[in-house]
Amino acid sequence: MVAVTFLSSVQDFQEGRIQEVAERLRKDHADWKVEVVPPEGSKPLLTKYKLQFGPAILVNDRIEFVGIPRYRMLVERVSQVSAGRISPRTAQPPPAAAPTAAAKPAAPPRPTPPPG
Repeated sequence: MVAVTFLSSVQDFQEGRIQEVAERLRKDHADWKVEVVPPEGSKPLLTKYKLQFGPAILVNDRIEFVGIPRYRMLVERVSQVSAGRISPRTAQPPPAAAPTAAAKPAAPPRPTPPPG
């Protein structure tokens, strides 16, 4: 089950929009757990994720959005998380490191040519 948590703004910013999107998400996707955290409960969570004001959206306790995105964009991202797919906008891990110089045999030193 996917858990979608809406963190409210500590400044009551977009409160109506949060409620509207949360209700629509509950209605359209009954299999997802949707929770709206009030402003006083959001403050410690916002601090945990290094945000000051909010609003923000957590999907399975990972921050996915700061602010409230378009509904279609939110549903698409939550669907990706529930299917276990990585978002194309997520930073890719660094490529595998090339073998280090210590793993390669050292080349024999070349003699320097005489000055000519």
